[in-house]
Amino acid sequence: MHSVAVLGAELLAVEEDGLGTIIYEREGPNAVSLDTYVGRRVEMHCTALGKAILAHFPEERVEEILDRYGLTAETEHTITDRAELEDNLERIREQGYAISSGERIPGLGCIAVPVIANRQGDVDGALSLCAPLARIKPLTLPDEMLDMMRQTANRIELDMAFD
Repeated sequence: MHSVAVLGAELLAVEEDGLGTIIYEREGPNAVSLDTYVGRRVEMHCTALGKAILAHFPEERVEEILDRYGLTAETEHTITDRAELEDNLERIREQGYAISSGERIPGLGCIAVPVIANRQGDVDGALSLCAPLARIKPLTLPDEMLDMMRQTANRIELDMAFD
């Protein structure tokens, strides 16, 4: 099975104390240098990883996190309005994946899918691909790439469920 990391960096994150914590990173041959590393914590509203997780949290938990951390503008493209973020999270639930376009790092695009390993359907984390927007935008998220991400997330879910 091919890895989507060939386009950039593949990251796996979980929520910890209201922040997204990177627990795995794999850089492909075409990855650009990022400020990410295992253990790095980031606000969730400005990353595809975080939004994929938030979209699957109960509304009360999302409100707790937003009340605690707010909606800091990391770049000019960061969502800083709660109503806009709520609309974005609803769209993520409907389509099954999250996108960020320069919301935390200018020029960086990320696509993330949730990781749901438990039978209750609670989100455990999210898997994302991050690459320069110029590399991702022309692809317009082809089904093959999204399928590969979902297959990888499913392998992680099974490993977690039966470990």
